[in-house]
Amino acid sequence: MSQIAAMNISYQFFSFEYFLNSVNKIGFKNIDIWTGYPHLLLDEDYESKCSNIFAKCKEKGLHISNITPKVIGWPFNIADKNKKIRNKAIEYLKRGINAAIILEAPSIQLVSGTGLYDESKDEAWKRSRDSLREIADYAEEKGKQLYLEPIQIVESNLVCNKIDLRKMLEEVDSPILNAVVDTTHMEKNLESLDEYFDYLGKKIGFIHLNESDQLPWGEGNSPINVYLKQLNKYKYQGSITIEICSKMHYLNPDYAMKKTYNFIQDAISRQL
Repeated sequence: MSQIAAMNISYQFFSFEYFLNSVNKIGFKNIDIWTGYPHLLLDEDYESKCSNIFAKCKEKGLHISNITPKVIGWPFNIADKNKKIRNKAIEYLKRGINAAIILEAPSIQLVSGTGLYDESKDEAWKRSRDSLREIADYAEEKGKQLYLEPIQIVESNLVCNKIDLRKMLEEVDSPILNAVVDTTHMEKNLESLDEYFDYLGKKIGFIHLNESDQLPWGEGNSPINVYLKQLNKYKYQGSITIEICSKMHYLNPDYAMKKTYNFIQDAISRQL
C-alpha cells in the first residue's frame, strides 16, 4: 500500500481540498495530481497554486508521487501538424515539469499525442518523437523522470501498445523517459503484465493499477490477484496510481475511492 497513490481526476466535481481530506481520511499516503480544472491549471499563476497545494499536502502528510498533466485532446497535442499548437503543448508540459519541482514530485506522466486518422501516421509519429525528445531534454536538465503511457486507439493512433511503446522509447533514446503500463488499456489490447515486463524490462517504472473500464475496484472483472502476483514476480518497486475515470462515480468519489482502497488492501493481504 505504501507504493499506491490516489489520483484526483475522479474528484473533479469537488474542490481539491475536499479530495485531500477524503484520501487522507481513507488512508492513502500518496497522491498523483491530474492537472485539470478545477484543481490545478498550468496557467500563468500555476507556481503560486503549486506552492499552496504543496503546503496543504505537507500539512496532511501526503506525498505527491507524480504529476499527470491533462494532455489528451485539443489543444494539448504534441504530435499536431500545426506547429503553433504543437509548440504550445510542449511549453505546457515544460510547465508541468516546473510544477513537479515546486510540488517535489519525482515524475511527470506523458502520452504520445495523436495524428489525424486519415493522414500519414509516420509523419505524426516523427512529430511526437521530436516533441518527446525536447521535453525529455528539459526534464533531464531539471532532474525529473518522465513516463510514457500507451493509450487506446480511440485516444491516439501512435503509442497504443507494448510494441509502439518500446519503439518510441528507443527512438527518443533518453535516460529519463521510461514506461507506464495501465492495466485497463493493456486489457483492451489483450496484453498482460507478463508480456510488458518481458518486452520492456526495467524500462517499466510506473503502473496504473486499474479495474476494467477504470471503474472502482470490485465493480469490474479485472484479475487483481493475477496482477499483484505478476508485480511480485518481477519485484516491482515503483509507483502505482489508481485512476477511477467512470464518470458516474464522479458524483460520489469518496465511496468509489474508499471501496477501491479496501479492495486493494484486502487483495494484498491475501498475497502475504
